[in-house]
Amino acid sequence: MNRAIVAALLLVFIAALPAHRTFAADSATPLRQGLELYRSGTLEQAVPLLKTAIAQNPDASEVWQAHLVLARIYYQQGKLAEALAELGAIPPEHRNPETRLLEGLALIKTGQPAPGVDLLLGLQESDLNGIQQQKRLDALTRGHLRLERYPEALFFIHQSLRSSRDPSRISNLLQQAHTVFKDRASDAELAEAAFLYQGTPLGQDALLQQAWRQKQAGDPDQALLLVNYVLNSPVDFPFRNDAELLSQQLSDGGASRALGVLLPLSGRFSNFGRMVLKGMKLALEMHNRQSSPVVFLVRDSAGDPTLSAQHVADLAALPQVFGIVGPLTGNASESAAHKAQQKQIPLLTLSQRAGLPGVGSWIFRNSLTSEMQARRLVDYALNQRQLQSFGILAPDTRLGREISQAFADEVHARGGRIVAMQNYDPQTTDFRRQIKLLQGKNPDRPEPEKDDTAGGEAEPPPFDALFIPDTPDRLALIAPQLPFYGLSNITLLGSASWDTPDLLPKAGQYLQKAVFVSGFFRYSPYPFVQDFVDRFFERYGTEPSLLEAQGYDVAGIMLSLLEQQVPANRENIGRGLMRMRNYPGVTGATGFTPAGDADKLLYLLGIQDGTLVQLN
Repeated sequence: MNRAIVAALLLVFIAALPAHRTFAADSATPLRQGLELYRSGTLEQAVPLLKTAIAQNPDASEVWQAHLVLARIYYQQGKLAEALAELGAIPPEHRNPETRLLEGLALIKTGQPAPGVDLLLGLQESDLNGIQQQKRLDALTRGHLRLERYPEALFFIHQSLRSSRDPSRISNLLQQAHTVFKDRASDAELAEAAFLYQGTPLGQDALLQQAWRQKQAGDPDQALLLVNYVLNSPVDFPFRNDAELLSQQLSDGGASRALGVLLPLSGRFSNFGRMVLKGMKLALEMHNRQSSPVVFLVRDSAGDPTLSAQHVADLAALPQVFGIVGPLTGNASESAAHKAQQKQIPLLTLSQRAGLPGVGSWIFRNSLTSEMQARRLVDYALNQRQLQSFGILAPDTRLGREISQAFADEVHARGGRIVAMQNYDPQTTDFRRQIKLLQGKNPDRPEPEKDDTAGGEAEPPPFDALFIPDTPDRLALIAPQLPFYGLSNITLLGSASWDTPDLLPKAGQYLQKAVFVSGFFRYSPYPFVQDFVDRFFERYGTEPSLLEAQGYDVAGIMLSLLEQQVPANRENIGRGLMRMRNYPGVTGATGFTPAGDADKLLYLLGIQDGTLVQLN
């Protein structure tokens, strides 16, 4: 985040400095310079000037502004003791809602919840802007939780939910309340919350937790009455699947089975998480029509490592949960994997984060990794096309470097040759330099004059195939420049990054001899793929992408193991994953290596007569 944005956020979060200027008119004063630097977002340079202003004239009427700005900066930097010291130096006549808000926030964060809560309760919402009001409510929730005043904490969670429109924030608030209901609130506090917040997600969750407690207390009839009330209500809340699980347990004597699902359903990756969940739900619906029902307990990871680990611990504490699917993103998956290994529950993640299965024997991965793509592509190039020498032209990004190295390692391991390798800035549009270097030529030498009447054959290319792991946008720029700068008659090889709807319209005319790998091909002639595409379209009204297909497969894998492993328990589910071979997934026949990584037969795709075709 650049300095201008930081400054803008600070100025929105806390009321702007008063418009009138009581300080000296001389623009060279340290106070004036420090304030201007602060407004421009140059915080590090502002701090020493503001300190100088205070040191030079600590009793000046306008110096309180320096203390306030320093308090803002220190709070934003997490230097809470320094922020409190600066706030304490502001004279009483200049104390305002902003200073009291900052002081209350800092006190609660430094482990002094009682005085912090008192300060914040004394503030009127009308004196604060929208962001300040949210910060106040969040801090009051944290303060009351630390003071173990759970009804008050729930009240402020409820207030926050009424004013929030951000899905990620709403998800976090409901998770906070769920933790209170499940682990902290007394029976009387739970009953009070169910009454006060009836008709809201909080009220639904409170009723559900009452039902669980009635079951544990040996009163299944009362538990069933409460859980049916929850299920018959139109009010949606994140833990409805938990209510379905409890209802099944109460109806069939406790034989219900569940799988945990951990995906980013809020935050920056929420669209991806919801796409995966669509495929999973379709697999569950199909399974439950034909076999004894299973319940998915869906949890929102929000892409957050700490929250993901907590969800894994909570799911592992439920004996009906035989395994967990997810998360999707790297940091969240790594945290979840360590917790699942600790709790000894099978976790089948979809993340590409390197080394995840190496966390332990309970961790498995079904994802389109760089190594998997490289292995399939090189096997095809060497064994089916008899290509022996290769060039690599890849973006200078983390993924570009990772998959390029995987491709090069696979070529070397199989006896092929990497002749040349070039990286480029992701914003590059002119690839002349990289193409010349791939050919072993000096890119700084001027191009010779072309003589159309000259005879002779074109110079042969230095390698048989060129690997370009980039998107169709970049391919549309690269592919036509290859023959223009003298690199013709080679096979282009691509990664799964090619597989987007933009490929044919943007770059198809340049890729007639190209081959690339993909984890899913919705036009595959395989009958089981067509059946999946048809069912998905019937259910959702759109065609599935790779993410929906991956969700369908990971759910199908775990559901199949629940039926096959007798008895169905966590140990047997883990063994079943280790032994799985050639599961007929729509993302390719799937098994797992001894290390826990998926071993897939990926799709090989090419372009013929302007149409994508499956080559294998």
